[in-house]
Amino acid sequence: MAKGSRCFIKTKAFVALLAALAAVLVVASACGEGEEEPSPSPTRVATPTPPPTPTPSFPFEGPIGIDLTTFGAFFDEGEPIQLAITVAVRDPMTLYYRTSQRYDLAVINSQGQEVWRWSRERAFAQVTAEVALEAKEMLSFAETWDQRDNDGQQMPPDNYQIVAESSHCDANYENCGQLTTSGIIQIRPSQGEP
Repeated sequence: MAKGSRCFIKTKAFVALLAALAAVLVVASACGEGEEEPSPSPTRVATPTPPPTPTPSFPFEGPIGIDLTTFGAFFDEGEPIQLAITVAVRDPMTLYYRTSQRYDLAVINSQGQEVWRWSRERAFAQVTAEVALEAKEMLSFAETWDQRDNDGQQMPPDNYQIVAESSHCDANYENCGQLTTSGIIQIRPSQGEP
């Protein structure tokens, strides 16, 4: 898998897992009807945990929606910031890409200057692609910002806007990167030792 932990997470598998769990709960509750038996002592059972995936609970302004998750709003100076970008469709749809790039991220400081861009100095395969999605299906991508600017310098404590952009285009491979969202985080001074 490519650097940056790129991953495609299909909603169908997650929904199927939830449906199976619901069926087990329904059967279990039906078996319990009638005479009450004493409950056994609780025991720990290892259950598989799906990877953290943002759900498409964000509002759709059109047929496609985008969400950015920062997993918190306050971060200590130097602490890596985990980011998740989710692109979801309301109805079956094909997304078109001019290159192998699927998204971009930018960080804007409180003066409105872009201090970091994920795609800067990255090479993307110059090949068009089409990604067909079913209704309510998502593409999810995970990245980390190490709080450094484009020159590798640690960013000072401040408020920062993180902008996420989907790189998909229209069917003519034009008007790419029109779908964006953003969130605000704060980098706090690290607590020095006494």
